[in-house]
Amino acid sequence: MTMRDANTVCDPERLPGSKNRFLSCLLFCLALLICGLLPETSHAHPISDSQENVYVTRDKVLISMQIYVEDLYFFQKLEPDEENIVSQAKIKKAIEQHKQFLLDRLLVRDINGEKLQGKVVSVDDSSVKSEGVAMSDLMQFTLVFELEFPLEKPPEFLTFSQELVDSNAGFPAMVRFNLKQEGSETPYAVAMKPRDPQTIRFNWDHPPLDPDASESDWQKWLKERREETLGITSYGTIYSFLYIEDFEVRHEILIPLATLESFFTLDKKDPDFLSVAEQEASRAKIEKFFAKANPIEIDGITVKPVVSRLDFYGLDFTDFAKRAEKKRVSLANARVGIILTYSTKGTPDTVKVTWDMFNRSVWSVEAVCFAFDESYRPVFSKLERNSEFEWENPGRKVSLDVNPVAVTLPARSLWTIPVVSGFGFLLCLMMSLSLIRRGDSHKRTLTAVAVLFFISLLCLPLAQVSFASPLQRVPEVSTDKAEAVFKTLHKNIYRSFDYHSDSDVFDALAKSAEGSFLETLYRQINQSLKMQEQGGAISRVTDVNWESIELLPVRGEKVKGSQDERSFAVKSTWTVAGTVEHWGHIHSRTNQYEAIFYLEPVEGIWKLTGMDLLDEQRLPFKTRLREVKEETPANTEEPTPEKQSADTSSP
Repeated sequence: MTMRDANTVCDPERLPGSKNRFLSCLLFCLALLICGLLPETSHAHPISDSQENVYVTRDKVLISMQIYVEDLYFFQKLEPDEENIVSQAKIKKAIEQHKQFLLDRLLVRDINGEKLQGKVVSVDDSSVKSEGVAMSDLMQFTLVFELEFPLEKPPEFLTFSQELVDSNAGFPAMVRFNLKQEGSETPYAVAMKPRDPQTIRFNWDHPPLDPDASESDWQKWLKERREETLGITSYGTIYSFLYIEDFEVRHEILIPLATLESFFTLDKKDPDFLSVAEQEASRAKIEKFFAKANPIEIDGITVKPVVSRLDFYGLDFTDFAKRAEKKRVSLANARVGIILTYSTKGTPDTVKVTWDMFNRSVWSVEAVCFAFDESYRPVFSKLERNSEFEWENPGRKVSLDVNPVAVTLPARSLWTIPVVSGFGFLLCLMMSLSLIRRGDSHKRTLTAVAVLFFISLLCLPLAQVSFASPLQRVPEVSTDKAEAVFKTLHKNIYRSFDYHSDSDVFDALAKSAEGSFLETLYRQINQSLKMQEQGGAISRVTDVNWESIELLPVRGEKVKGSQDERSFAVKSTWTVAGTVEHWGHIHSRTNQYEAIFYLEPVEGIWKLTGMDLLDEQRLPFKTRLREVKEETPANTEEPTPEKQSADTSSP
């Protein structure tokens, strides 16, 4: 049973014979007991049951607080006389004391967590007669306190909480909280526990629809609200996003700061706020907690996570994939986002998650799992005794084919001329012909020719000049072949970045790029894949589209000094689409480039050996929700429109 269910059961106006206060209180206690809100000795203690009706306009918050006279007995120490009667004078005095009590204990906070200052404008005590009230009848008389909190501007967020009892009180104080926004008749209702903040988002241009609006209109309104908030519609709920990918399992958890403190206490000077310095000091404690919580088994082995992100978010932050601005946050309405990564060698066969973060404040979790193109709704619920989710691989295996491209175009055969030896042989020939013409057989001249010939033989390996055979045609890469080779190598480059480790990326890049250009290429591509809007996160390439590929009329030595006349250059314009996915929504960006690429045969395969970037344009940045394709199970069905009037949550 949720707190909304408890509120419905315990509303005396919904009960047959609504005047039966005893039955109302009995059912209310029963609902609280089911929800785990009463202490073990609750049968020995009374319960404070009051109703807070809130009406929010553009310039003020109006609160009508209905209590029983019995509350004055609990909180203001009413003393009966010897006949067990509480006089009207004592009740009126207690009412005056209770005004400030309510102002101190019924809290309304703005978007930054600052308390709004209010005043009591009236008290309706007409039910209390001059003869006073018998102790046995304290639950038969009600008082209505009217409070007003002025606003400087129409609020986007308000956070409500009640602290009617201290943390060590022996009895609970529950408030049936009902809120309406000006311009809408649809209420929001919840049973509010002590120090359990309820944050509500107000859209003044499109307030909640009336209860009699059509189902299609409600669905449209709810869809627009989800898109506005990127799917994070609740401000008091724990969100769990599990991503299963080829080389990584990622668990992203968004938890209210107040809920996190129900597991352990953070050190802070101000009980209502956490400073930037205190946030930094608390990181190690939070990381240590989550490193052990919610264990994940991959292929049957429990894997330790690496904390890759930990941020503190205020209410005005909606895109949790971004880095949060460092500023003081409120304990009442701030949230903590933590990303835990679990490395895998490839595509996992099984992934099992056990959610063990349950306590008296956490009974269920809003969870979703994205495994490649599939989506699931894990059920983590203490009431349903369900804390495990297991995914089995349907047969997918990682496929990152980054294969080299062989050179099939044969080169012309080379002719080699030894320069020094050739000159020596030529000189020997000329000297020999001269001797023959003169008929000279001088021994000294013959010796010189012999020595020169011998030296020329020794110099054969030195100073050789090689050149392609002039008897063969110059090999030329066809336009179609050049385009095919370039596309393959170009796609290989981006596919290489699907690997996670730098060494694997470099090994894959080395199949398509060569020399110093390899490192240059890594830096340039890595930088181009960063989404600065997402805190520098590296996007995953989803599509490479070539708008034009032009084979340039340059060959051999004109291609960046290449010595291979088969080398060629292409000029290309292309777009690269990349995505970064976190917290259930996808950020997409498309970049457009124009560049000249140089391709050269290296040890029998084609390699990219250089690039001249001519132009770069960043196209518009887009964000969309990742839809859950599966039908939602009955136990995680979305609230009906009449239950969901504002962006808030119930535990």
